[in-house]
Amino acid sequence: MKPKLVGITIVVGTAMCLSTAIAQLVTGTPQDNKLVPRSATFYVNVPPDTTPPDNVNNNKTESLGVAISSSGNVIIGWEDDGDGLTDWEAVWTMYNPLGQPITPNTVVTSIDPAYAGQTITTRFLSYFRKDGSAISGRTGWGPKIKANLFGTGVGMGSSTWDLGKEVVEFAPWTDANEDDYPAVQLLTDDGRPIGIVAGVSSTYAQGAGSIRIGDWDYLSNGNIVIVGESRQEDDLVSKYGGAAKGRHVIFRIVDPAGNVVKAETLVSATPTPGEMWHGVGVTKNGFGVRWSAGGRATVRLFDNNGNPITPNIDLGTLTGKEIAAGGGRGDGAGFHGNGDNLYVAICSGQDEQQALRVWVTVLKADGTLVYSKSVCDDYVLTNVGGTDAAIDAKGRVFAVWDARIENDMVDSLVMGRVLDASGQPIGGTFYISESESETSFAYFKSEKPRVAARGDQFAVVWQSNNCPDYSGAPVVAARLFGVLYEPGTIEAEGLTRIVPDTVIDSPQYDALGNWEPYASVLGNSVFLIEGNTFATNTADKQQFVVQLQPVDGSKPARLTYAFYTDAGAPYGDEFNLSRQNGNPGRVAGDARPGAVNYMTGAEVSPHGYLDLFNSDGRWDLFSTLLENSSARYGCVQTFKLDLATLTPTPLSKVQDSANGRVTSGVLVGDQVTRFGGELACLDNGNFVSVVEDRSRVRRPDGNCGVATIFAPDGKVVKETFKIADGDIWSNACAYRGGFAVRMNGIIYFYDNDGNLKGQIDQAICGRSFDRGRGDGTRIQGHINSPYVFLAGTTGGKLVSIAAFDSRDLSFVAVQDVSEAGFPGTADRVNLAVDALNRVVVAWASQPEGYEAYQVAARVMALNENTKTITPLTHSFFPFINTAKTGGIRSLQMSPAITTKQIMIAAKGEINMQNKPELGKDSPKEVNFYTVFTHPAPAEDPTPGVGGPAPTLSIKLTGSTVTVSWAPAATGWVLQATDSLSNPNWTNVGTANPTVVTVGPGTKFYRLQRQ
Repeated sequence: MKPKLVGITIVVGTAMCLSTAIAQLVTGTPQDNKLVPRSATFYVNVPPDTTPPDNVNNNKTESLGVAISSSGNVIIGWEDDGDGLTDWEAVWTMYNPLGQPITPNTVVTSIDPAYAGQTITTRFLSYFRKDGSAISGRTGWGPKIKANLFGTGVGMGSSTWDLGKEVVEFAPWTDANEDDYPAVQLLTDDGRPIGIVAGVSSTYAQGAGSIRIGDWDYLSNGNIVIVGESRQEDDLVSKYGGAAKGRHVIFRIVDPAGNVVKAETLVSATPTPGEMWHGVGVTKNGFGVRWSAGGRATVRLFDNNGNPITPNIDLGTLTGKEIAAGGGRGDGAGFHGNGDNLYVAICSGQDEQQALRVWVTVLKADGTLVYSKSVCDDYVLTNVGGTDAAIDAKGRVFAVWDARIENDMVDSLVMGRVLDASGQPIGGTFYISESESETSFAYFKSEKPRVAARGDQFAVVWQSNNCPDYSGAPVVAARLFGVLYEPGTIEAEGLTRIVPDTVIDSPQYDALGNWEPYASVLGNSVFLIEGNTFATNTADKQQFVVQLQPVDGSKPARLTYAFYTDAGAPYGDEFNLSRQNGNPGRVAGDARPGAVNYMTGAEVSPHGYLDLFNSDGRWDLFSTLLENSSARYGCVQTFKLDLATLTPTPLSKVQDSANGRVTSGVLVGDQVTRFGGELACLDNGNFVSVVEDRSRVRRPDGNCGVATIFAPDGKVVKETFKIADGDIWSNACAYRGGFAVRMNGIIYFYDNDGNLKGQIDQAICGRSFDRGRGDGTRIQGHINSPYVFLAGTTGGKLVSIAAFDSRDLSFVAVQDVSEAGFPGTADRVNLAVDALNRVVVAWASQPEGYEAYQVAARVMALNENTKTITPLTHSFFPFINTAKTGGIRSLQMSPAITTKQIMIAAKGEINMQNKPELGKDSPKEVNFYTVFTHPAPAEDPTPGVGGPAPTLSIKLTGSTVTVSWAPAATGWVLQATDSLSNPNWTNVGTANPTVVTVGPGTKFYRLQRQ
């Protein structure tokens, strides 16, 4: 442990038992402030019952920090001086958005001769060597925690003196006196090491005296600004031309690799002394620094290149409020940017009437004043300790502080309040912790809070002496919040409804249960929606249908049966001999533009209807192998669709997916195989069918997931093979070059031929997705993309999405889908992916005030370059039939998507006239759907059937233009439009070449697959 000069306050007293009958002095709540608690109070550095892990508390917790990553994970840092490798001078650990720890217990090693050979195991981490090995938190002190507001990445900076003994690349920075210098450990969103960058050069660090870290942050251009409080006091004269030596504040800008963008530069416009401890914020085009100049809070703003855009700004002078100049060097004050156009500063002091206040000042990015005011004017404060404030992109300020309220028996507790963009309070002051208030046996003080904002999330940490398991000793406490969000309609998101809520084959009776839709898309022209209905002339037998819905709504939808007889006729009679209330069927379309083939699947019993389904004798042997003559099993059939008339033609006969070619043994039970699994069309036009096999053919002692690859004509391309033991529900999808199947939390990746490429455990994403069979957690992909997406609930109300790369079997990104303050529960989740990695995620939710489940949805997008997933919309209710009362209900949804349209199907009870305010009037659990526009419509880049379009050649001759393409490229039609911004493509013809007459205006031409 390096000795440091610190101020020590000793308090002697007697703990008093506070009666829970005392009237609560602070009556505000997070909800009053439009906040939704995402977690209860949790405590970070409480010693475990056993070691390892060596998560020691040294009883000296201080210097807290917090930040929120782009994925919603929260990084928390602190100092807790001790001895040896558990001397936590500067450490951090991470939590998911619900406050659950995600940093793994990690082995920390040492190459310092004083500790060589020693190890500890802990999730309290600090810096890393180049080889990825972790070092002890003892090499630096005073952590500063930040997250990249413009992309991925988090990090911890500290004042380090001993780093070079553990990370050899930094040995040149260590001088004979082991003076401090700033160094920042850069990390991924889930805490994996990227690299270390220094706040000064090794030469600069060798000067006489230390340089403490003041603060640091990520700039919007990807670089990093690091600010130090230099105690190389002579430099103020020798380097910067000051009249007298003294402490001073400097900055340096580096790129993530440590390359210098701007060398050490004085922050102040004048070479005069200054001090700093916290105080860097960023906006979209620059950064600001707050420090103490002559004991007064001073701010200066810079662009991303480090060029000043303002002089020194004295906050007292700017605001006309002397209290705004308080806070000293920043120990108990705060200064942050919102990553866009605003900065917030906060401190405490006395106003003109000598009243004790917590004071907030908001500045624009150019340094002009927005407002400066008291944030806690609803209670009389008798003392104030630490303060901090975060400001979000909408200008909301979440201020936190520790204070004692007049007549409160507790010395100090942590409070907060939210101001809107104009500075008006949204609600009253409230206690940050639900378990630390004057009525909850908080005998000891809680103090020194820090707060961070990201999107609609806020995270607060503080130094608590009220941890139930460690009462009276300082512990890092935390609580997470979201901004309350009320989902709206598709119209509120700027989307247009193409097809209103439409019932699939409206039944006369209540559904038999488990009748829910499954959906796909054929090319980019027709949505395929599988639904359940009653068999012909029955009220107790199920059948399967497919709704054929043109994506643009240009023609009426057509309903057809999912299976056709061997004679090619639609079959609507009873088809399942052993169960009539499920399971739902499946459907998969070829997603290549111009495609016409699709596959259906369901659990049926064709061996019981030999006169219609046994023209080739395929069920003769099979039926003798069945243990139960009433058995059902997963069957599939392929079709070709006439896109003009929406008329399907069978390409194959109904056949068993998994066991139709088995020639011996016994197929046990009445549910031999089940959907269960899923269908998907590969990018070569073949289909993969995955079912849950209960036959005991491939696993004698239990169930397993199996796959079979079929050609469009129904021929077997690859015979049935086992994926893994266990159960499966949906969770199979195609991607570019192959397909993936998820079972037991493992995603298995195959190429188009069914060869296993490898597997990924979903846990690598750091979120607690369900590892069960997949009822509410699904995977999906698109044949134009190498990525596979996983969506599901990850605790409480949280819906999340993760992406994985099939090329190198790597984790790419994870993100929350539901807003941090989404007010409802989250149940089953489903998703669909378009050709440009835009994903519609839908889930069943019951928001507060709604008597039944309502389907909610949100559209997200993966950026391949930044490896981030960001929203294209807010969460919204996709159906017209959404209502708090009247029995309106939607759930068990299935979405499908093109690059221009989105379809969501569900089951539930609705108003058949689409007047939900009148209440439900449908039978129970009808299948229905709606279609609406994509929030970011674009052309589909997927190579069409037969490959990409050939290149057009154009030749002008007088007043005519000859348009031609390679003669070998057949099956294309030439189309024209007058505008690309609002295209109206019309067919010109199929002749190659085509001669057109030049007319007025502009014409654009393209080839479209017929």
